[in-house]
Amino acid sequence: MLFKKILIEKGAETAPLTQRVLKALPDLPLEWVDRDPVFSQTETIAESKKTLYLTRFKGELIKPCPGTKDYICCGYHILHIGSNCPMDCSYCILQAYFNQPFIRLFVNIEEIFLKLRTFVYRHHEEIIRLGTGEFTDSLALDHLTGFSALLAQELSSHPNVLVELKTKTAAIQNLIPAAPSKNIIISWSLNPSEVIKKEERGAASLSERLKAAAVCQKKGYRLGFHFDPIFYFPGWEESYHQTVQTLFSEIRPESILWISLGCFRFMPPLKSIIQHRHPKARYIYQEFIPALDKKMRYPQSQRVEIYRKLFNWIRTWGEEIPVYLCMENASVWGKVFGYVPGMGMPTLKEMLDQRVRGWWEKDAEIQ
Repeated sequence: MLFKKILIEKGAETAPLTQRVLKALPDLPLEWVDRDPVFSQTETIAESKKTLYLTRFKGELIKPCPGTKDYICCGYHILHIGSNCPMDCSYCILQAYFNQPFIRLFVNIEEIFLKLRTFVYRHHEEIIRLGTGEFTDSLALDHLTGFSALLAQELSSHPNVLVELKTKTAAIQNLIPAAPSKNIIISWSLNPSEVIKKEERGAASLSERLKAAAVCQKKGYRLGFHFDPIFYFPGWEESYHQTVQTLFSEIRPESILWISLGCFRFMPPLKSIIQHRHPKARYIYQEFIPALDKKMRYPQSQRVEIYRKLFNWIRTWGEEIPVYLCMENASVWGKVFGYVPGMGMPTLKEMLDQRVRGWWEKDAEIQ
């Protein structure tokens, strides 16, 4: 982490998490602020990533995944632990999403957990799947915060909750010392090595991610993998096929809870940001069409081709692994898999919930 300074919201300085971070970064200059800062006209996104802002989360802690009408959603909820990311992927939607700068870390852990308990109590009769990687990387700051261990401890009394920690790092050091939690699945976003090198600045390499996943597998964690975003480029078939082979050379199919597929898509304002901040990114000049959700997407025939091939490659290694599409419509689902969730069969949420339930029941039998 190349942080240059720490901002602290007044009132957040006494939080145990604030004190932990300050102890870990004792040499950085500190500055106290009365209110949330906003982007200045002269500050770049890259520069803002060098400031760590310790603040209290005051909004709605748990929100449904921002699924879009006419697209099939998996029905999980977002658990906010921070916003923005120290990595700098060229395609990242956060570049256009936030008007508040800096790497924001929410330090009011007790209040966060209290709201989590309230949410769990209201939904105690159903499986709750949460994710912390929507607005930040789940583990990028975990070496400073130890949040994953705190979360595992909190969730131990909530048998119906599963939290997915999604990351592009190899920062698993806080997950290894303790016994694996049945409430946590660790997931990695995957792309071919050449895509990671060109477009995922500051992220762990493919080898580093899979070696970290293998350590977690040996420890007893269940894993998830997300080929998202998938890029179409000359030689994409060979590159993604090799990536799938590399995945299964390190990871046993029975350790994988699910794999998702999602082609690159973006809101129109992101294009100019990518052009300005990442002028070497050529993928932005490919053919895209405006879709039902107002995002620009590869033509449907192209997406179907990509998904079918990736699905078949995965199936040669793991026939029982659930593979699903992230934010795709019923037409694409039908052409890729031959079925559409929710049409005469369980919804995607119900399918993934059943996968979790089956894992928990199997583990209970073994114990």
